[in-house]
Amino acid sequence: MFRVFSLFVLGVVFLSGCAGAPQLPVEPDQRFWQQQEKRVGIIISSAPTPDVYLPGASCLLCLAAAEVANSSLSKHTESLSIDDVMVIAVDVNELLQSKDIEVIEIPQELNLRRLPKHKSEAPNSTKRDFSHFAAQYNISHLLVLDFNAVGMLRTYSSYIPTSEPKGYFEALGYLVDLSDNTYEWYRPVKVLKAAANEWDESPNFPALTNAYYQAIAEGKEILISSFGTEKAIQ
Repeated sequence: MFRVFSLFVLGVVFLSGCAGAPQLPVEPDQRFWQQQEKRVGIIISSAPTPDVYLPGASCLLCLAAAEVANSSLSKHTESLSIDDVMVIAVDVNELLQSKDIEVIEIPQELNLRRLPKHKSEAPNSTKRDFSHFAAQYNISHLLVLDFNAVGMLRTYSSYIPTSEPKGYFEALGYLVDLSDNTYEWYRPVKVLKAAANEWDESPNFPALTNAYYQAIAEGKEILISSFGTEKAIQ
């Protein structure tokens, strides 16, 4: 299955709760790590499906032509494992527990569309109200891992490819203080990795497959390191 990039971008904008200016990255400061009696729930928005993204192939005929040209790559991409993506939640859990923070795994997928809207002029406020999770799971914070896209990305200009396919990983991690619906941590991640060798080696595409897993590994490192870094209190 191929995905039209414009629809994907709209989805990312909605999921990040961005109605105007985009939310800037937020690093957890020492207040969060020093706060006593924290209970953090971890939830995943959805399990990603590896796919081939073709931004720029915007008309129906353009997209159809691009799909045919990349059909072998699409079939291979859909067979790739997402285990390295899903283990990110495990690593975040271990990071929190290493700092003596109690962690609750939320056994459901997060659907932002079902959450009430939240309006506030306070800095780093969420656009949705997550507060019901506090009572439902007896937690003080909710950590969300939103895996927006994983697979391959190849840019187009109408019918013409303008790049070789690259390994692709895009995600958003954020931590919500449920007492006031503000972000304690907010980190979007987008990683593109080119194949180190010839990419067009059907049916197994070994160089692109390596690039796929490298993109996931780099994205994981960005998420984990940004969350685990304590920002000094201003």
